Amino acid sequence: MKRLFTLFVFVLTFSLSGTSFAQYNWESFNIGTYENLNSVSFPSISTGYIVGNLGLVYKTTNAGFNWSLKSFPTNGNNSYVYFINSATGFVSNQGGLYKTSDGGSNWILITLPTTYNVTSIHFSSASIGWAGDFWGNVLKTTNGGDNWVNTTTMPGYNSKVFFINDFTGWSVDTYGYVTKTTNGGTNYVQTRLVFDTLSAVNFISSTIGFIVGDSGKVFKTTNGGNGWNLISSDLYGKLNSVYMESPLKITACGHDGLILYSNDGGNTWNYQVSTSSELKQVTYAPSASVGWAVGDIGTYVKKVASSTTACIGNGNVKSPYPFYSFYADSRTDMLYLGSEILAGGGGIAGTITKIGFYVDSLYSTQTLTGFTVKLKNTTSSFITGFTDVGWTTVYSGSYTVSGIGQMFIDLQTPFNYIQGNNLLVEVCYDNSAFSTNTFVRSTNVPNMTFNGHQDLFSGNGCTDINIGSVMAARPNLCFFTSVISGNQNQHSNVPKDFKLYQNYPNPFNPMTKIKFDIPKSSFVTLKIYDILGKEVASLVNDKLQPNSYAVDFNASGLNSGVYFCQLSVDNVPFSIKKMLLVK
Repeated sequence: MKRLFTLFVFVLTFSLSGTSFAQYNWESFNIGTYENLNSVSFPSISTGYIVGNLGLVYKTTNAGFNWSLKSFPTNGNNSYVYFINSATGFVSNQGGLYKTSDGGSNWILITLPTTYNVTSIHFSSASIGWAGDFWGNVLKTTNGGDNWVNTTTMPGYNSKVFFINDFTGWSVDTYGYVTKTTNGGTNYVQTRLVFDTLSAVNFISSTIGFIVGDSGKVFKTTNGGNGWNLISSDLYGKLNSVYMESPLKITACGHDGLILYSNDGGNTWNYQVSTSSELKQVTYAPSASVGWAVGDIGTYVKKVASSTTACIGNGNVKSPYPFYSFYADSRTDMLYLGSEILAGGGGIAGTITKIGFYVDSLYSTQTLTGFTVKLKNTTSSFITGFTDVGWTTVYSGSYTVSGIGQMFIDLQTPFNYIQGNNLLVEVCYDNSAFSTNTFVRSTNVPNMTFNGHQDLFSGNGCTDINIGSVMAARPNLCFFTSVISGNQNQHSNVPKDFKLYQNYPNPFNPMTKIKFDIPKSSFVTLKIYDILGKEVASLVNDKLQPNSYAVDFNASGLNSGVYFCQLSVDNVPFSIKKMLLVK
């Protein structure tokens, strides 16, 4: 029989802010299904997996910009996915627990000591892992998931586990219990927080952790779970998942597409309704502020930047290229991987408007004539020589390195960066004179830079230098990217249905963003009405092509109150959303 215990809970004041997330926003994308998506795992910044009903297993190798459907042994509902690394992982199915060692190409069925569906998995090291199941059992493996034993049974159901190391971990259940072990599952200490479901637990260290559950409850501990503080209650619907990026940055998701985010350790929270569907789980890539969440009706949302400056490389090697002014002419190609761009804070679909190098030593203020910067989206992962095709010229003219430190070049032609791609950068010039070198800070990265330099007093370094050498160090690069208007979703899948999303933020003052999906070429209007039905703004009145769109609404000239946003397609009203302006 399931057992019952009690615990005194300390309550803290909770404050809520409806402002937007600094430079980030959670956007909904189409992954290619309307089946429920139940779990997501990203073992690296590039490689991720999503599982759902009817045996669905999706995989990405470019940070979730594109997904491919993998084959799976059964069409039963997949409830949980966890990958130790990019190749080795587990999927919990109605028919049992499956393991792959080759990135999802092949699966084997694992024999478990219980017959109940696994509801959570977490590995504390390569060999030692933990799993919770529907009946509340907490299972353990010491050989990478090939064999499992039952270490304890929770009073409630759907045990969710998290271990900070091979000895210390916690689990929660539907009866409001939390258990803790400090000796690898030999003994557990059990307490009861509430008489409601606790849905997830996550720790960033052996002392700081969070638990979320029904009625928007969020609990925090700063002493390893010996005591828990209730820092929110009854402000939201059910919360299903929580993830800690750091002791200060926490994200939770749940009922009706709700995303909660705190950047001060849970003292204050931002919120966003990213979709109308229930979100089941949120996760981040290791050591990166890049997040994903999945939920019902094929819901897949991703944390994306509205604008950002991404910087790649932190080495202090001095390199004379790309401003190799010791020679009259120079040409340098530099390759930056999509995963590096993403880890550096970029990776959004948008226009690159400026690039920058860190000037370490300035020995020349010579004006470089015929100075040219070119950019190119590419799938190449290394450089062996110069390439002459596929470039977009973004700067052409004269340029002078003007000082020490981070120096940006404002591009004359903004460059459309494609999400997930690698970025190839070429800097070259055509001088008739030469002087001493300007050195920039670089990082030792093999096969990522190719440079050639000559004194071509009657030639052009950008076209006549065709030979050079692979350089050991690659210049550190920063670039500023802003989102392409009306084209935030770079997925190959266009929306399948017309859809008007709830504006965000809501309530708002005075700015809010309104997103909508158009699956086929249509004449679209998007209008705002007041409580009396009077039109107060017309945001869209045009024929649009299939895509996901987002527009900003500025209500600075309107009074506080309730307003309505109406999407009409081919002169037929399609959907209406209620908005609240609070001044």
